[in-house]
Amino acid sequence: MASPPPLDHTPAMNPRSLTALESAALNISRGALLALWQGRDKSLDPMDALLVATIVQANVDAATAGLDEQVAFGALDRPPPDMARRRVSISRVADSLDLRFETVRRRINRLKATGAIVSDAAGVIVPESYFHTPANAATVIAIDALAAHTYWRLADLGYFNDRPLPSPPYHPPDHPYRAVARHFMSYALRIGGEMRLLCGDYMNLLLVLNLSYLNTAHVGDARYPAKEADGAPLVADADKAPVSIAALARDSGVPFETTRRRLAKLAEQDICRAVGGGYIIPADTILRFAQTLAPVNEMNLTRLYRNCALVGAVEGWQAKPPMSKAS
Repeated sequence: MASPPPLDHTPAMNPRSLTALESAALNISRGALLALWQGRDKSLDPMDALLVATIVQANVDAATAGLDEQVAFGALDRPPPDMARRRVSISRVADSLDLRFETVRRRINRLKATGAIVSDAAGVIVPESYFHTPANAATVIAIDALAAHTYWRLADLGYFNDRPLPSPPYHPPDHPYRAVARHFMSYALRIGGEMRLLCGDYMNLLLVLNLSYLNTAHVGDARYPAKEADGAPLVADADKAPVSIAALARDSGVPFETTRRRLAKLAEQDICRAVGGGYIIPADTILRFAQTLAPVNEMNLTRLYRNCALVGAVEGWQAKPPMSKAS
């Protein structure tokens, strides 16, 4: 996998303005992606988890293409049956993730041995039985809770004031947990793919996302109000908490030596920087990435929550708001 080119730090002509709301939405999205990652099936290594998620989405795309189907297969106990799922080729999975075919083939063969994936001449599929386990049900419920939490954080910022969500044409008797999980995973794969292009590959993306989060976790939501006159409320490098290789490796679930080697290469590309015994993602890198990602994130966030609204999920969340909203 080719490394991304070093960032060009020469001043751009008329660089794109980044609003505080766009910056806040990106910060919230970063937190949601990391929370999704932390909640993954821990029996799978990072790349295997990504492969399974990608295959699941490809399998159900045809079965849930329309709103009727999204609602029909939205409830927790109604995953699309195997006969409705479409098998996907290994080459398509590899192409969608920009991974080598042989790497994907080898990993899929290992996953087949565990029963997580089955295959035939038509391609690979994550079988329906995978979705009727207590562990999968817990994961789906957790993704819905994450989507709801993210919705309320965005709503607090007024994100939906200029992006009104549609009223649902359906009012399903059961909350559409699986529909939300599919839409949220689709969002994560789309925006994660865009972010990956800036970092080189998905392992780099995980480390960059987690490092940037840990650098500024102590700031919390204090940066979010849109009070900055000149746009994005970036945290100054001097105010960031450097993160050691060991801490980042432990928090990311990536081996220490892999983390050390990748951080060294990312530092050579000016994507991260060694500071005081640890690493930070500098503000100029954050701004450059954010300027590229903001419009893509807005488009995909809007799509995510429009889809959640149409299947009745937002209505369900609003009927049971967080305790802080109930009073």
